Amino acid sequence: MILRATFENIYSIKDETQISFVAGKSNAHPSHVSRAEKRDDISVLKAGIVYGANASGKSNVIKAIALLQQIANGSFPQSKVEPFKLADTEEKNSKVEIEFKTKGKCFAYGMEFTIGGIKEEWLFEINSRTDKEVFTRKITAAGNEFTFGKVDGNEETFMLLKFIAHSTPSDSSFLSEYVRRNGKGLETIRMAKNWFADGLKIIFPSTRLQGISFLTENNEELQETTRSLLAYFNTGISDVRLYKIKKEDVNLSSDLLDNILSKAKNGKAYSMAATVGGEMLLFEVNANGGYEIYKQKAVHRNLTSGTEVVFDLSEESDGSIRLLDFIPMLIDLKQNEVDYLIDEIDRSMHPMLSQKILECYFSGLESGRDTQLIFSTHECNLLNLDLIRADEVWFVEKGKDGASHLTSLAEFKPREDVRKGYLLGRYGAIPFFAPISQLKW
Repeated sequence: MILRATFENIYSIKDETQISFVAGKSNAHPSHVSRAEKRDDISVLKAGIVYGANASGKSNVIKAIALLQQIANGSFPQSKVEPFKLADTEEKNSKVEIEFKTKGKCFAYGMEFTIGGIKEEWLFEINSRTDKEVFTRKITAAGNEFTFGKVDGNEETFMLLKFIAHSTPSDSSFLSEYVRRNGKGLETIRMAKNWFADGLKIIFPSTRLQGISFLTENNEELQETTRSLLAYFNTGISDVRLYKIKKEDVNLSSDLLDNILSKAKNGKAYSMAATVGGEMLLFEVNANGGYEIYKQKAVHRNLTSGTEVVFDLSEESDGSIRLLDFIPMLIDLKQNEVDYLIDEIDRSMHPMLSQKILECYFSGLESGRDTQLIFSTHECNLLNLDLIRADEVWFVEKGKDGASHLTSLAEFKPREDVRKGYLLGRYGAIPFFAPISQLKW
């Protein structure tokens, strides 16, 4: 779960800016909070909503977190490193830090970097009162300089740790190198890395999740849950199923096929999903390296005869396809301790669907499971204190200097109709226009 994220000199963010999902003192919607159970624990919100006008920078908040995730997981995408451009800051380091909770522990992981690579990197184990260093890394002209917290192990363990540390290149995170090279002595690093790899899932408008039918194949309970959600959202789709397709009908590059078949190791069968020509396909590979290809299709019912009618997903609306991506997410959030960030949850969908997705998520919350759903949106009907907490809402607004600034709704202590107040501009983060008479065209 994300507790707090801090940004500086990245995308449209100039000065150090912070967004927090640490729960305030409000008693509203108690199921929305993962409450601190011990003195040093931190209470965390299970939801977050980010508002802002077009080009305000709300998507950049999620982009910056996604960038840190990508670097933490082992790659350094130079093309995605973009410092703030509307001031003399392009030569300064960019900074992103995330404080997060996983497996009952809280961490602060962050780094400073330029387009040329990482300059500083750090990981601390934190609680409400103290910070405990796991490692700190600085890159100087002489190379990597490291300090470590408590290392569990003998001298050999420490020597291996130092070797990994000092041979980590500037375009790789120590977090990923420690795990890749099977480091020892600082197992909290592995816990933090696993959260970035498996616990944090980020969805952009162009992202296609693994399809419903891939997730629920051979699981009747999940299939029934899927059918129930499809009916609830009134899509007209009664089911989503896998259908085998001919290999010659798939324009599959040799590189992608080699990548898929390269995972056939130790004589074990496996399956994996891949996007080919904009379609999500499932590849089932047997122990000998042979394979079959499947695609998911939507099943409707003829209302007159009751017979099933099968549609390609390309025949469905963009909104239906977007919703089909979110149903696996809702199932995942209900069953597992995972955290989802979604940019523009309302893209291509009816405004009421965003609210129903949020209500569906809230209905499945359990006190003992740490899950989190954070998204950006324009949908102002969600600004209802009967549905959400004030501290779950953040506004992003661009200042006169072109830089994005973040403000929590909780700072306004709202008691009135929040939706109406937002549309009237009381909280900012909406577009303002000159009178149409001034438009010269």
